[in-house]
Amino acid sequence: MIKFNMAPAARSLVDHVMAVRPGEKALIVTDSGRSPSITEALAHAIAGAGAKLAIIEMPPQPMGGVDPPAHVTAAVQAADVVFFQTTSATFHTDAFRGAIARGTRILEMWGFEEEMMVTGPLGVDYAEMERVTQALASIMTEGKTGRFTTPEGTDVSFSIEGRPGMGLLQLARNPGECCACPGGEAAVCPVMGSTQGVLVNPFSIEHRGLGFVTEPMRIEVRAGKAHAITGSPAGERFWGYIVEAGELARNVAEFAIGTNNACRKRFTVREAKKAVGTCHMAFGDSRSLGGEVNVPFHVDMIYDNPTVWFDERMVMKDGKILV
Repeated sequence: MIKFNMAPAARSLVDHVMAVRPGEKALIVTDSGRSPSITEALAHAIAGAGAKLAIIEMPPQPMGGVDPPAHVTAAVQAADVVFFQTTSATFHTDAFRGAIARGTRILEMWGFEEEMMVTGPLGVDYAEMERVTQALASIMTEGKTGRFTTPEGTDVSFSIEGRPGMGLLQLARNPGECCACPGGEAAVCPVMGSTQGVLVNPFSIEHRGLGFVTEPMRIEVRAGKAHAITGSPAGERFWGYIVEAGELARNVAEFAIGTNNACRKRFTVREAKKAVGTCHMAFGDSRSLGGEVNVPFHVDMIYDNPTVWFDERMVMKDGKILV
């Protein structure tokens, strides 16, 4: 039974965000961990737009960065427009990058819950989110160094010299464009080998085995790689996931600031990293952000109330964005 009227949100995503056109080859990729009601709402909206729709369901992936099965990848790369309504992120995969290179438009809406279709992130003031996101992305592009701290004890510095800042927003209307739903982050890939410091007590980790974290955790970073994780059984599990994924999974791949003031920090893991007042750092694959590392692992660690500098400019203080 459908508990929410998701039709208006689905129509907005199909007609406004993705501008689906009559006759286009449209694809929804979902998995058994996601709401079939969201899939149904999207399907009705896509059919209403006159597109030729196919739906593929696959098993949930354990974390972001793991490629879909080969036959799913083939379907993605043959489509004009794709809706990834999955359990884990696909942005940091070869399937995603290959489809974008071929001109496919992609909407990434992993981890989306039914309630999010009627309240929360889709109610953002889009113009303000875009203004703040692009301002931060420009500062990242122009900057040479970054640093962030948290009240919990995090203190990490990194080089961003020569790295472009990216504004991850919520429109993909032209060939080869992609966006996320919810949108709202300014991201940059630290220079490989440059990140140093300690990450303390992320409140959320984007891995099916972790999610929202209440146990203490101390992550030592040296020469751009995770060196050790201590403090709790949750930390030990996280370290185990990284070790299992291989040496490249230890790479510091991303730093980003959440810019969506309609996202809720602790409602879902999906909203947490987009929420204003948070930042996140990721280990693993960095190719989608202009980095060099290609590995089937990309896991974000999300931190509350950070203070952030680029060069000598403070752009965030205790979770409040200053630009």
